Amino acid sequence: MNAPVNNLLNVKQISCRYDDKVIVPDLSFSVKPGQIASLLGPSGCGKTTALRAIAGFEPIYGGEIELAGNVLSTPTNTLVPEKRKVGMVFQDYALFPHLNVNDNIAFGIQDKDKAERANKIAELLQMIKLQDYANYYPHQLSGGQQQRVALARALAPSPLILLLDEPFSNLDTELRRSLSLEVRDILKQNNITAILVTHDQTEAFTVADEIGVLNGGELQQWGEPQTLRQQPTNDFVANFIGASTK
Repeated sequence: MNAPVNNLLNVKQISCRYDDKVIVPDLSFSVKPGQIASLLGPSGCGKTTALRAIAGFEPIYGGEIELAGNVLSTPTNTLVPEKRKVGMVFQDYALFPHLNVNDNIAFGIQDKDKAERANKIAELLQMIKLQDYANYYPHQLSGGQQQRVALARALAPSPLILLLDEPFSNLDTELRRSLSLEVRDILKQNNITAILVTHDQTEAFTVADEIGVLNGGELQQWGEPQTLRQQPTNDFVANFIGASTK
């Protein structure tokens, strides 16, 4: 059965575990095309595990993950990450130190012909405002510049959805704030669907259209930032995001 047309991603009652320890017991949510969602919660709440399951790095032991009407994961079948049309930006950027910016961005599009590859790289360099840095190596870039290159590399193969795992956590507070706004602008201007995983509520509220608050692997509330602030469903949500239940 195809996914509803108004949702790009459907995560349906998935469960994830490591050995015998259940990390995510029963998680469901959906993301619409062009929407930026965030999984927000404290360390160890299961948000990164859920993201890795969507990416195909972790199996699921219950439920189903669907993207653009195609089933990516069930308990008996996991489509390999490279066939999912999912992009991933990691916390540590994961840039190749021996490759320059140009070649890092090109890494996932080697199947394209030379001209098409060059055009795509030029387009992405302009998008991330690093046109003059194509021949620089990662160690010659600031943390913010490295993160923008990681973003461009993840977008190069034109994924259907972009997953960002704590992408700003290695940056100082001021840079984290400015870069999160910049990344949101890039995603919105290019109509890119994304999920941001973070433990930082300010970051989630800055970037996301809708936020899912997790605790103990369970979804406490899913909604727009304003709704979470004004109408938290329980004390955990209210306390975690700094709202009041009164």
